[in-house]
Amino acid sequence: MSMTEEATAGALTARLTDLVRDQLGVEVPSPATDLVAEGLLDSLALVTLIVGMEDAFGTRLPLDDFDIDRFRSVDAMADYLTEVGVTG
Repeated sequence: MSMTEEATAGALTARLTDLVRDQLGVEVPSPATDLVAEGLLDSLALVTLIVGMEDAFGTRLPLDDFDIDRFRSVDAMADYLTEVGVTG
């Protein structure tokens, strides 16, 4: 990963951490924390978070092949957004 890619990934992770805190009132212990396993993210919170992500990044997420694993952690969310072309 280049320095620019690392900076972009870091900025995206920071924005997502802030979004989880602001939208859900959840402090993320670490970007790798499994929010579902820790009981910090349930199905209603997930819908709220997805809508918040779409608003914050000005995009519609392709959820035709929805996979909860893409939303388990801030790191997973950042990877997913990068895959679908959202750069932060």
